[in-house]
Amino acid sequence: MGEPPGPVGTYLATVRMWGRSAMQYRASLILLMVNGTLIAGLELVALLVVFGNVRSLGGFTLSEALYLYGAAQAAFYISDLMFTGTEYLGERIRMGTFDALLVRPVGVLPQVFADQFTPRRFCPLIPAGGAVVAGLVGAPIHWTWLRAALVPYTLLTGVAVFGAIWVFVGAFQIMVTDASEAMNVVTYGGQFMSSYPLALYGRNLMLFLTFGVPFAFVNWQPTLYVLGHADPLGLPLPLRFAGPLFAAALWCLALFAWRAALRHHRSTGS
Repeated sequence: MGEPPGPVGTYLATVRMWGRSAMQYRASLILLMVNGTLIAGLELVALLVVFGNVRSLGGFTLSEALYLYGAAQAAFYISDLMFTGTEYLGERIRMGTFDALLVRPVGVLPQVFADQFTPRRFCPLIPAGGAVVAGLVGAPIHWTWLRAALVPYTLLTGVAVFGAIWVFVGAFQIMVTDASEAMNVVTYGGQFMSSYPLALYGRNLMLFLTFGVPFAFVNWQPTLYVLGHADPLGLPLPLRFAGPLFAAALWCLALFAWRAALRHHRSTGS
């Protein structure tokens, strides 16, 4: 017998398994994909409706807000595509099927990340990507090499921050089991809050979203630099580029919480 696959191999093999399963019902999958795209598009329409009544939102014009919104949505939905098997962990534990992942001679976390993968998770990326492109085309940006580099940087940092939060979601579900709705406040709530200018939320909440739960580094801090906006909090300029440091710290905490949760887990014996 060959060596068990590494984490990446385990993840990709699990993705292929669930992807083939989803493709068995192609008509249903296509309808779900169309539905997912339309729902995500309606969220974008809501932003356009707001700008039908105001000229700026938190100091952002429509084009600037579209970029901010699209960057947050794209980062969230890529992380949702890659890591959100953690969302179903509570159900697995209740049904006793989580133990099957533990006894396999491969890493548990890659299996959890890819659990119940489906191609329809690509659909919300369509309106998100459209918002990013429309925002970048319409916003009066003075382009430099650094500003251009910060566009993919913003996306990657946002995915890393949300990915660490999904690991926290998994750890919390192991500890509490039936807690998916409670954790949605953090995951989907963070997605919503980072989609709009943080200046709308007041100074205290902005500080919490910067140094408490670092959603400001999903897109807010780098976007301020790209669009040439001053930080409403007056924070130093280097923080625009500190997202990877906060993401790395968050991942360290998340992985520590994950290992602690696994030690806490008690098998159902099934």
